[in-house]
Amino acid sequence: MYNGFQVLTYIKVHWQKILLGLLMAGIFGLGFLITYLSLKMSNIFVKNPFATPTPNVYSNASPKPIDETNKEKGVYNLLLLGHGGMGHEGSLLTDSIIVVHVNTNSKKITFISIPRDLWYLGDHKINEEGNINGFSNVGVAIKNVTGLTINYFVSVDFGGFIKIIDNLGGIIVQVPNTFDDPFYPITGQENNLCGKSESEVWDLKNKYTGYNLETQFTCRYEHLHFEKGETELNGETALKFVRSRHGDSDFGRSQRQFAVLGGIANKLVSFQMANKFDEIVNTISQIVKTDLDAGTIKSLVTILANPNSYTTSQIQLTTDNVLNEGKSANGAYILTPRAGNFNYSEIEIYIKSNIN
Repeated sequence: MYNGFQVLTYIKVHWQKILLGLLMAGIFGLGFLITYLSLKMSNIFVKNPFATPTPNVYSNASPKPIDETNKEKGVYNLLLLGHGGMGHEGSLLTDSIIVVHVNTNSKKITFISIPRDLWYLGDHKINEEGNINGFSNVGVAIKNVTGLTINYFVSVDFGGFIKIIDNLGGIIVQVPNTFDDPFYPITGQENNLCGKSESEVWDLKNKYTGYNLETQFTCRYEHLHFEKGETELNGETALKFVRSRHGDSDFGRSQRQFAVLGGIANKLVSFQMANKFDEIVNTISQIVKTDLDAGTIKSLVTILANPNSYTTSQIQLTTDNVLNEGKSANGAYILTPRAGNFNYSEIEIYIKSNIN
């Protein structure tokens, strides 16, 4: 498994590709992460700025003014959200929450991973915030926790993620470590009783809870196996690769997500070099929900100037630094601030000390 030094080394070496993935793949297809649920009738999403396909949408875009609401000019924060979407349990719960902090003054990029189990104001996990108040408002919650003002957000659901990878013709990633996950959920099998009678199910529910109960119904799961090294992934397999929860740690899961992000960025670079970038953008632009558009992306790329002049780092909020493990009133696993319930001051200080 990668250690912290190896992770930072990987990010530094692949900095240009990762940034391109975040800015371009994020807006045109990734985000690391759209739902099919009544979009026009819901306050969950803002209007898709690419609602009508336009030829050469990026190359013909004119630079647009950038949100300068941060106290320090030249500092920007992009929020990436990944969620299940229709057909998945907890379809609007954010499975991935990542803040990309860009400081053009100090030439630093920081990737900040927010744990989805963090207990938030209103007595719910922070991954429920998009479902409660809409994805465009999750930035308010992130600011309350981190002290960082969110300028833009990008959200992608699992179905959109699969379509993006497949429209790119698949991607090649570097699997950081060999792992097996014997309990990856099969879509549509969530309520399969696996041949058990009602009385048997009742007995199991009285004997087990949570994950231990789930694993009694083996027909609901498939066994995943990935070998360390280079591998090619289609959309469905890429989703399994980044979602797998039982093959290694949450830290390892985060690194797998970065590996996929790098694979998408590599493919986008190849499309751009082959003058096919606009073509792929027009194909997948209907998938993403965001408050960014092509003109703003063009302005951000211009402001970032020379990527080689930037240093990069990663921050993970864990029980090793600012969080404690705990249980909610209904017994759910949660993470709370060490400073006290709903007291995010130490988290803000910790992040500030690591991005400056």
